[in-house]
Amino acid sequence: MALRSRLVTAMVMSVTLWAATASAAEHGWGGGHDSGGWILRNLALSDTQKADIRQVFKNHRTRLQTLRQQLGTAERGLRDRIYSATPPTAADLTPIGQLRDSLAQERLQMALEIRALLTPAQLAKAQQLQQQMAQLEAQMRALVNPGP
Repeated sequence: MALRSRLVTAMVMSVTLWAATASAAEHGWGGGHDSGGWILRNLALSDTQKADIRQVFKNHRTRLQTLRQQLGTAERGLRDRIYSATPPTAADLTPIGQLRDSLAQERLQMALEIRALLTPAQLAKAQQLQQQMAQLEAQMRALVNPGP
């Protein structure tokens, strides 16, 4: 019974996390599976901070869209060559790796710009929320894959 209760709790938390992230994405505060949009929504941001964060996203939007489009094109090209007359080689992975690195660097730059807008108290709260989420994720993994 305790296992069932924990599983239900984990499922509720997953749905809650998904809804918070989707809501944050709608408001231009991030979104996606690896973003901190849900954290930002729980930090009691001032109106000025919200506007500044929206501006950070706006400043990076075009570059991120371009990189995602280029990555998608490169990945489709690789996938298409799998069954073509000219199979892909390891060298075909280089541009994909470079694009993924560029995306990661752009996202990190964005995160650092947003971090600079937060107060020390908000940073502490964000760290606490992140640690709580890591604990919940570990609990969910343990429920799904309990091991021997």
